[in-house]
Amino acid sequence: MDAHKIVAHQFRHSYGAMVAALSKRFGIHHLHDIEDVVQESLFKAMKIWPFKGVPVHPQAWLIRTAGNALIDKLRADQRKRNIPSTNQHDSFEPTDPATNETIEDDQLQMIFMCCHPDLSERNQIILTLKLVAGFGNLEIAAALLQKADAVAKAYTRAKKKIRDQAVKLVTPIEIGLSSRLPIVLKIIYLIFSEGYRTHFGKAPIQKDLCYEAIRLALLLDRNKYCSKPNTHALLAMMSFHASRFETRVDEDGCIIDLEQQDRSIWDQELISIGRRYLSKSTDASNEPTDYLFQAIISYHHCKAKTYVDTAWDKILALYDMELTRRYTPIIALNRIVPLMMAHGFEIGLDALQTYKNQARGPINTLYYAIKARLLEMSRNIDGAIDAYKDAIKISDNEAETKYLIKRKEALLE
Repeated sequence: MDAHKIVAHQFRHSYGAMVAALSKRFGIHHLHDIEDVVQESLFKAMKIWPFKGVPVHPQAWLIRTAGNALIDKLRADQRKRNIPSTNQHDSFEPTDPATNETIEDDQLQMIFMCCHPDLSERNQIILTLKLVAGFGNLEIAAALLQKADAVAKAYTRAKKKIRDQAVKLVTPIEIGLSSRLPIVLKIIYLIFSEGYRTHFGKAPIQKDLCYEAIRLALLLDRNKYCSKPNTHALLAMMSFHASRFETRVDEDGCIIDLEQQDRSIWDQELISIGRRYLSKSTDASNEPTDYLFQAIISYHHCKAKTYVDTAWDKILALYDMELTRRYTPIIALNRIVPLMMAHGFEIGLDALQTYKNQARGPINTLYYAIKARLLEMSRNIDGAIDAYKDAIKISDNEAETKYLIKRKEALLE
């Protein structure tokens, strides 16, 4: 991997760790300056590393560089305001071996801080995805089904509230952890989802994001206040999904359908881990949650010997139970796939039309891809081609676009 690719990797992998470490060391009220120096350190790496080589510990180099820049900035601000320097930050010199251990705790603390009850749930999510996961406005907008400019404005307001109130970067204990856990799990889920199905760019999967989400959930599981059935269900779901990483993309970077994936090379160790967490999450005293439903659905896929032999009727029943508990457009749209596999394309087409008529959900790439598949099954080849064309027009991911073009061209042969 060349230096430029390593910097790009570090931006996604280290951004949240850097912001969290510097916020804890210097104070969250310096968040605006912290974001600036983190960006500057990444740009500096882009200029220096291609010529001088990549440091042995890239993340530690970035944190140290950003920390030194922040010290200089704080001192300059002190001089402008004629405040005597106390040199209180002079000792900030993170050592390479200790950095990763410190960062893990810092990032988890940062998530809980961003989920402060003084902020709305929407702003909690936006703030965390920005600061901890390094998401851009477009990625957050896609995750929340909102417009990018609305996300940008909300982020600015949330940062201002954090700065003005000087919320301390302290992890709440017991009741605080428990009360914030649902939103923290939701954020970890969104991080994993964006990694598993990337909305923008070239790569169909961003494994780093997925593994970061799993790592954060494992940290939660090690905390006695956070090791709950919901945490276990989310870990189960992510483990089942991650077991299929190596079969989701071909050598040309094109997405491989679940139907066409080589099940013999699915990661059985991750599937076993998923089963273990799934068993821990199915406590009869707890009401089923979205994470549990999704984990069980994913487990049915993992244990099926072939795509056709999948327990589609059981998966459909799980989607129906989810919709009974709480309607969401994404669940309603995803439900159509097991519906058509269990009961045929005609019922699937009726359900898709009902979804469209209700106007409660987005008419997105997934909608047109499902429509194309249904029309393909009904032998309406021209209609399927048109649906694939519609999907291609609005796809923002290069690998996804390649896949859709491949499906469309196969129908033209």
